[in-house]
Amino acid sequence: MIHVPFPEPAGPLWARWKQRADDAQRAHEPGTEPIGDIYRAVRRWLLIAYSKKCAYCERAIRGHSVRVDHFRPKIGIVRRDGQAVRLRGAGADDHPGYHFLAYDWRNLLPTCEHCNIAKSNRFHTSNEYWAEKPHQLNTEEPLLVHPSHRDPAGLLLFTRDGLVHSATKDDPKAAYVIDTLKLNREELREDRAEAWNDAEEEMDALLLRVRDPRRDQAERFDQAVSRYQAIKGGKVEFSAVKQLAVLPGERALQDEFAEQERRRSKVLATPSPLTPRPPAPA
Repeated sequence: MIHVPFPEPAGPLWARWKQRADDAQRAHEPGTEPIGDIYRAVRRWLLIAYSKKCAYCERAIRGHSVRVDHFRPKIGIVRRDGQAVRLRGAGADDHPGYHFLAYDWRNLLPTCEHCNIAKSNRFHTSNEYWAEKPHQLNTEEPLLVHPSHRDPAGLLLFTRDGLVHSATKDDPKAAYVIDTLKLNREELREDRAEAWNDAEEEMDALLLRVRDPRRDQAERFDQAVSRYQAIKGGKVEFSAVKQLAVLPGERALQDEFAEQERRRSKVLATPSPLTPRPPAPA
């Protein structure tokens, strides 16, 4: 999971979708399923913003594997203990969910099928407060992280074996994210471990090109740089994992650049044999 800025899109196509979504929201009734083809139509913009990756696990997604998730559940809410959230007040009914956000693009995320099913309508808050109207949303303290609304940097720690842990001991938010999304499921752990190895190999290739800057290697050097920039820019699958994996390689690159600069400075400081020497004193 990485931070993904997602400002509101622009253009006539977006304006038409927004109008359809606004009209559908005004007609939407609590407890009813929203019109799927309307809220799912936003996924073309979501996939562009999220580089065709799941917003939660960063697995590459496309075609039938893409799910549009309501960050705040559209129908019903399940607490951390598995019980349904109830409306405030004695004898109140179950909370109907965030029906007022059914078509809100800011509440929609592109996800893989596995994360979508794992999360479902689970949504716990640390202050045990769930909004019942739009103006109450800022009072909530969600345990789940929306990657476009909050930078998750420092929340999770990935290791080379593919596992993900809380970056801070006993952090309830990290524990909730990992458990709710099942981020340590086996196939995901195996793919992250492979991604870690791939990133290390890519950094080794880049370091090799830096140390061997022959003209016939220019194209391969550019390719290696592009792959590295994609990792740092969060554009590739499992970027959060790969950004950790390349840290030792980055330090090696810095050392190599420093050594090359030292050698260059030494060469430039050496007098050329063609440079006239000053006359000897009389």
